[in-house]
Amino acid sequence: MCKTTTKEVAVVETGKKKLYSATVEEALSMTGFGKYNFGLLVVCSWTLQAMGMDMFGTSFVVAAAVCDLELTLQQRALLTAMPLLGVVAGAQLWGYVSDTKGRRLTLVLSMSIGFVFAALSSFSPNWQTMAVLKLISSTFTSASNSGAYTLLGESCSERARGRAMLLCTCALMCSQATVAVFAYPILPMQFAYHIDFLGITYRPWRLLALVMSLPCAITACLLQLFYESPKFLVSHGRLDEALTVLKNIYAANTGKEADSFPVHKLLEDNENQSAEAKVSFLKSVWQQTVPLFRAPLLKETLRLFYLVAVIYMTGSGFILWLPYIMNNLFFVLEAGGGDGMNLCAVIKYPSVAGFATGNMTDIEICDDTIQDTTLFSAMTYGAMASCSNVVLSLTCGSRKRMAMVCILAMSAVSAVLLNVVAVPIAGGIFFFFFLMCALSMGILSVYFVELYPTSLRGMVSCLSVMLGRMSAFMGVNAIGALISTSCEATFYGWSLLLLSAIAVAWFLPKDKSPKK
Repeated sequence: MCKTTTKEVAVVETGKKKLYSATVEEALSMTGFGKYNFGLLVVCSWTLQAMGMDMFGTSFVVAAAVCDLELTLQQRALLTAMPLLGVVAGAQLWGYVSDTKGRRLTLVLSMSIGFVFAALSSFSPNWQTMAVLKLISSTFTSASNSGAYTLLGESCSERARGRAMLLCTCALMCSQATVAVFAYPILPMQFAYHIDFLGITYRPWRLLALVMSLPCAITACLLQLFYESPKFLVSHGRLDEALTVLKNIYAANTGKEADSFPVHKLLEDNENQSAEAKVSFLKSVWQQTVPLFRAPLLKETLRLFYLVAVIYMTGSGFILWLPYIMNNLFFVLEAGGGDGMNLCAVIKYPSVAGFATGNMTDIEICDDTIQDTTLFSAMTYGAMASCSNVVLSLTCGSRKRMAMVCILAMSAVSAVLLNVVAVPIAGGIFFFFFLMCALSMGILSVYFVELYPTSLRGMVSCLSVMLGRMSAFMGVNAIGALISTSCEATFYGWSLLLLSAIAVAWFLPKDKSPKK
C-alpha cells in the first residue's frame, strides 16, 4: 500500500472555499459515492456477467449441440473446458495491457473482439471450429475478470471499495443462472434453417450461443460512458487528466459544478510511478511480473495465490458438474428411490440401475435439449449465490478475513455432511452450500486491489485469474476421474483442502477499521 501524504492547504482561496493539494486516494474520498459509482458498478457487473456467460454458458450449448456436432463424451468435456484454457492463455497479456495502456481501454478492446469470436462460434460447422473460436473468445473476454474489478476498485473511495467489489461479484456468480434463463425459452424452440454455404443447420442451440455473445458487445459500448481509472492516470504521471476525471466524478455524484471540487492539485505518487523507458514487450512483461515474487510482496502473493487455487478448483471446478449431479438427483427422486442414499449414492445410481437391468450401452443417446430440472437447478444456485453475496457485501465491511474463514469453513463442513447425511434432497442442499466457497472470489479481488501498488494491480489480478482457471481446469478433470470411483473420498479430501485454505486465510493482513 502506498503511504498517505498529508494534505497541503494551497494559498489560493475562492470565497469561503479552500483548495487543497492531495493524493489521489484522498481526492477519491472527496468525490463521494453516487450516480457515477452506481453506474460503473452496474456496468462492471454486466461486464463480469458477460464474461461468465461466455465461459460457463458453454456447458449448456455443448449439451444441446450433441446431435448437430456428433459429440462424444470426451469431445464434450474438451469443448466445455476450452474457455478455461482461454483464460490461462490470455491472462498475463491482459495484465500487461491493463497496467500499461489502461483499465477501460483493456475492457473495451477485449469485450469487443471477444464478442466477434463468440458470435462466430454459433456458426461453427464442426466441434473443432467451435473449440478454436471459444478458445479465442474467452482469451479476450477473460480480461474483464481482473479489469472490471480493478477499474471499479480504483474509481471508488477506500471506504466504499470493498462493498462495491463484492456486489460486483454477484453478477459473475449468477452468470450460469442467467444463461439458464435464456436457455429455458430458446432451446425448446422447433426450427431448423439450412445455410448451404456454411454447411450447417441453424438450430436453437446456435441461437443461444449468439444471444450469449451479445452482452459482450453491449458492455463494450456502455464502458465508453465512463472514465479511465484516476489511480492509473496518476501512476503514469498524467496528473492533470486524473484531476479532470476526479472533478467529473465529483460533479456526477454530487450534482455540483466540477470546478467546485476542493482539490486543485494532485500530488505525485512516487511509489506507484511507472517507468516509461522504451523496453521490449517481453522485458516489460517480465518487469511487471517479477516484483510480485520478491519482498515485500512475496508472502502476500503466495498466500493469495494458494487461496485462489483452492477456491477456484472447488467453486469453478464443481459448478460445471452441477447439471450432471442435479440430473441424477432428480432421476432418483422421480424413480421413487433415495431411501438411505447420500449424495454419492445418488451420483452412482443411474449407472448402478443400468447394470442391474442390463440396460447399459456404449452408444451416446442423441438429445439436443436440456431437461427443465437442469435449468432450474442452475437458476436456484445462481439466486442463492447472488443473495448470499449481497448479504456478505452489506455485512462483512471491514471483516473480510473473518468472512472468508467462515465461508471456507461452511464449505468444508458441507463436504463432510453430504457424505454423512443419507437423504438425497439434503445431499443436494449441502452440495449447494459446498459450492458457496465461490463467494470468497470477491473477497480475494478486494485483497488484490488493497495490497498491491497501482502499477502492478492489473498484472497480479490477471495472473490470479490465470492460476484460478488453470486450477478449475485441473479440478474439472480430477472430479471427472474420481467422483464415479471414489466419490466419498473425493469430498472428504476436498474438505481437508478447504481446511488448509482456512489456515492460510487466517494469516492474511488484519482488516483496517473503516474511516469515518
